[in-house]
Amino acid sequence: MPKRKTTQNTKMTMMNLLLHLALLSTVESFAPSQTIPCYALSTNNNHQAACRGNSLHHPRSYSRSNTSLLSILPRRNFLQSSVLLGTVQIILTRPNKAIAAEETTSSSSTFSYLEETKPFHSAAYKLKEYTNSIVASRDTNISPKEVYDTIQSTYLQEAYDAAIQSNKTPKALDVGAGAGVSTEVLYRLGYHNIDALDWSGEAWTRYVLDDPMGYCPEGVRFYELDDERYLDQWRGVNNNNNSNNGDEQLFDIIVFNFAVNESKAQLFAKELLNKQHGRLLAPINTSNDYWLKQTYQVLDSEGKVLWSAVDVGAWSVQFQPDVTQDTCSGIWCAPFNGFQKKR
Repeated sequence: MPKRKTTQNTKMTMMNLLLHLALLSTVESFAPSQTIPCYALSTNNNHQAACRGNSLHHPRSYSRSNTSLLSILPRRNFLQSSVLLGTVQIILTRPNKAIAAEETTSSSSTFSYLEETKPFHSAAYKLKEYTNSIVASRDTNISPKEVYDTIQSTYLQEAYDAAIQSNKTPKALDVGAGAGVSTEVLYRLGYHNIDALDWSGEAWTRYVLDDPMGYCPEGVRFYELDDERYLDQWRGVNNNNNSNNGDEQLFDIIVFNFAVNESKAQLFAKELLNKQHGRLLAPINTSNDYWLKQTYQVLDSEGKVLWSAVDVGAWSVQFQPDVTQDTCSGIWCAPFNGFQKKR
């Protein structure tokens, strides 16, 4: 009997110690200074890198701290993970099974848990009520707030609902993401699988990666590419995959945050949108290459116009021009802004 009592006390002591260690480790892992960088898989699923890149094949690695993936994962040892999973009893009675269970827990499940508890955030999001308040909206006459209200239109919500009903994760393409404010609007709408791109990563780096308040979860990938280079790489990746994934490579919604000609909007809608319910929102020039006036339009996957507006709120729709076009001129175009056109 005394020996049995001692064994029970030992078990209680071990449990208290495990709980104590797990709580300490959890606090350390989620401390602001130890935030896990924005790791995500590139399109070819062979390279793991941070939430910034210049290629669909090889996203550029980036970390805003000295914390590496390898330095973080060991802290989620089998003691902490088992407590979080409610398997303390297994540790005390069947340690071999507990260790085996821990070994089957992949890093992707760890990231999924973190993504659910910490959403995407751009430190520039709080500035959205001010006209021309962030780099992404420079030279844009329509205020950011009206832009983001339009992104939250019924048409884009319908695309989200259709994706959910099809048992797929809603996927979005944010073109001209800038500081990531439009990306956050999409994320708040429920689009947690996002490709965000901009030919300049300056604003994204400042407000999403470098700012302590910014955070980029696993499902958001940023590419420092213009839309034409991105499209070339997207085609290359999907041609190499022989379209085995079908609609999985297509987007439920596409949002352009700068003015485009109708031909470009039609191209992206027909080639990249989900064929059943995809929607594209873009400020489209009222005349080809006329960058002083646009019409906000929503297109379906066939390029059909579902909605259009010349004015949004009290603002006439005028966005900064498409830097990839030869007719783009002024301080926001090459060679004044440093952009190099595709050869």
